[in-house]
Amino acid sequence: MPFTKIVATIGPSSLNEGVLEKMYRHGLSCIRINTAHIESGYIGKVMGLISGLNSRLERHVAVMVDLKGPELRTGTFRDGHLMVSQGKKYRIPMGDNNGDITLSHPEVAKILEPKDTILLSDGKVRMKVVSKEDDSLVVESLDNGELRDRSRINIPGKFLPIGSITDRDLLFLKEGVNANVDFFAQSFVQRKDDIISLQKTVNEYGGNQFLISKIETKSGFQNIRDISRVSDFVMVARGDLGVELPLKEVAIAQKRIIEESHRHGVPSIVATQMLESMVSSSSPTRAEVSDVTNAILDNTDALMLSEESAVGQYPDLAVRYLSEIAEFVESQKREFPEPTEFLGNHVAYSIARASKVVAREIQASAIVTFSKTGNTPKMISAVRPGLPIISVVTERSLANRLSLYSGVVPLLMENSKNDLGDFETIMATVEKKTNLKKGERIVVTSGAPYFLFGGTNEVRVSTVGKFMGRGYASGKGFKGAATSQAVNGRGILVVPERGKVEPASLADFSGVIFLDEISHALAEALREIGIPFLHNTKLLRPIEEGTMVFVDGSTGVITS
Repeated sequence: MPFTKIVATIGPSSLNEGVLEKMYRHGLSCIRINTAHIESGYIGKVMGLISGLNSRLERHVAVMVDLKGPELRTGTFRDGHLMVSQGKKYRIPMGDNNGDITLSHPEVAKILEPKDTILLSDGKVRMKVVSKEDDSLVVESLDNGELRDRSRINIPGKFLPIGSITDRDLLFLKEGVNANVDFFAQSFVQRKDDIISLQKTVNEYGGNQFLISKIETKSGFQNIRDISRVSDFVMVARGDLGVELPLKEVAIAQKRIIEESHRHGVPSIVATQMLESMVSSSSPTRAEVSDVTNAILDNTDALMLSEESAVGQYPDLAVRYLSEIAEFVESQKREFPEPTEFLGNHVAYSIARASKVVAREIQASAIVTFSKTGNTPKMISAVRPGLPIISVVTERSLANRLSLYSGVVPLLMENSKNDLGDFETIMATVEKKTNLKKGERIVVTSGAPYFLFGGTNEVRVSTVGKFMGRGYASGKGFKGAATSQAVNGRGILVVPERGKVEPASLADFSGVIFLDEISHALAEALREIGIPFLHNTKLLRPIEEGTMVFVDGSTGVITS
């Protein structure tokens, strides 16, 4: 599976266990529920379906509830629509009085001034404020076009005093908290106070969900630094952002939003029209593949499907294409920038960076973390080690949330104490439930002693398998069946204390484990004939005849 995570919007095309199972197998990380198109009870239905699949398939796909948020729209028109003409003037009332064009939030008209621009009907009709009267605005249309009832209105660069959470949002917030969803995404975030307000409301309802700030207004883009610092995730919502900003600026805005978020160690999601042609086509266009590729190169943590998976004909194929594209791009580019202004504990962050360096130096196969809060895997994900980050946790809800961090593979151990005293049991589970093989080297990060105070303050190098002992190593790593018989000439020879061997008799062994210290002369003789060895070895448990053992040539660790 790729390090880049995949979010898919659920809808009529994918609200089916068989289809979802295919999406799971192609690399799905999170399901998005768009509250703009649902009724009460829908969230619980989806949660039941996803929880069942997670349990059966032993996966940790998360659930995100995307709140619609407040919108500024026109009122209704006498004939259900209004044809506007370029150069013609129209009146917009500031209150409840009548006018040519009314607003769903008439108080917004009060903040507008002459020369301000208003975008209507997804930007198809532009109007300029030409004058401001006591009770109304006079605007001039810059385009010919048609406005329908409740057409969407955007006012780029202006803070709109329309609140951030609607009564409908509160209904779905409460339902989401009760259903134990994993994320809430807030639409039209304009400033940091919007996400802080949502956090307070979630807490009042008894929830602790992670929050995603959707950046889809010019105000949100301008305030991205402050917004990202109080958000768990940031989403580049390119639909409305492409209305608020000139189209030519959207790609650069995407890069800047991801860059600013990542600067603080905050993960990002890129959304809207990733593979839009796959609503009706079984494969994406070349331009869409390029768009996805560039989002990954921009350093995003996740990609999101909307209509492609909600109402499209090929939701599982859309997930598969994102996964395949991500795997290829990641195979071509390994180095990504690290955060420069990480907001968390800087000692722990330094340890996370050290784990990346150590992992690369020893060519580790993975980084393993023990986490109670998710902070450790978040930090390691942010430094982009280019390796799987296996995060051992004891709570299912945390495992689900970690599934959205780049490169993180959650591993749930609900019955584990999740501390260093349980290290051997945890490592046995890591070996059993991952693709790691005996003898592979890993870097382990954790808080110590026993997570008493939390935080990451330890890095250790370990080897996959049952720990048998450790010695002073010379030469490369070796593996084979253990034997105490020097005449066998195969496998790994274990020489007991005060045991004697002739170097010439060892030529066909893959390696030798000496339980005693050895002479300089014997060590040099073994090096000359190219036999790797351990000496002065201390065993935790005896190595029985025929046991397959693995010796790490860098650390001297013996595992079986």
